[in-house]
Amino acid sequence: GDGLRRAWFSEVTKEMGDRDFGLFSTAGEQTLQPNPNSAAYQSDHLAHFALLGRIAGLALYHQEPLDLPFSPAFLYVAFGYDIAFDDLATFAPDVYSSLKKLLAMSADELETMCLNFEALVYEDSSKRRRATELKPGGADEPVTVANVKEYLRLYARHRLLGAIEPQVRAFRAGLGVFFKEEILSNLRTCCSVAEIQLLLCGAAAIDVDDWKGSTLYDPPEYERSSTVTWLWKAVREMTLEERAQLLFFATGSTRPPATGFAHLMGYSGENLPSEQPFTVTRAAAAGRLPTASTCFNQLYLPEF
Repeated sequence: GDGLRRAWFSEVTKEMGDRDFGLFSTAGEQTLQPNPNSAAYQSDHLAHFALLGRIAGLALYHQEPLDLPFSPAFLYVAFGYDIAFDDLATFAPDVYSSLKKLLAMSADELETMCLNFEALVYEDSSKRRRATELKPGGADEPVTVANVKEYLRLYARHRLLGAIEPQVRAFRAGLGVFFKEEILSNLRTCCSVAEIQLLLCGAAAIDVDDWKGSTLYDPPEYERSSTVTWLWKAVREMTLEERAQLLFFATGSTRPPATGFAHLMGYSGENLPSEQPFTVTRAAAAGRLPTASTCFNQLYLPEF
């Protein structure tokens, strides 16, 4: 059922997104970026990334968010956006500001920089930096006024993709099970990376007003009961983590959809995904603990 699938999503992604598992490292604002050294943690790391790609595709198909805060930079390359130098302004602004100065330099100034088509890569195993070519023969090709734009484009590609290209390819292979290139191309055309991040990862915050305003009650008059009043008072006083736990208890997911609580998905007897509103139902036995039916986004709340 839908609730079991969402709970499975939550448990699997929680384990695979754990830093100790080694597939990801933490990027800016506590988002997840593939760990370039993931092979040192999991011998079958690429199979894990392929599985994550499949899970991401399945979650998008069912319009259900994953509790995996992927970094925008990872989603940018994973969904196949063309990489340009100006992309560094978004994903690595300090690096962008520094490298952009090369465009204003004269031929003599560039020559004094002694730059070749190389970049330094930090190796976790040796704790040292080594030079890697940005293109074949790059170590022997100096950066000049004529080729500086090519250098910047290749450097941006290296910065966003170079060290994690095997992981990205594996993720995309898994994603491709559900989303062929034609669909991904349309998605890139109509959606920004931020919008894809929101669709895939859901909203990090839980808006109580939106949640309450999108809730149905069974019977309808239960909305006016003291018990329901106490429920929403308690939810407002909860921390974000506690709200997420309550949402998980009732729906199997810790995050609401990107488009809000009015678009919670659930089981309606059809094979295709369909909206299933969050519903608070008066339980028959008063005084007992609340229960839930996650497939139907239903909270059974006894009167107290």
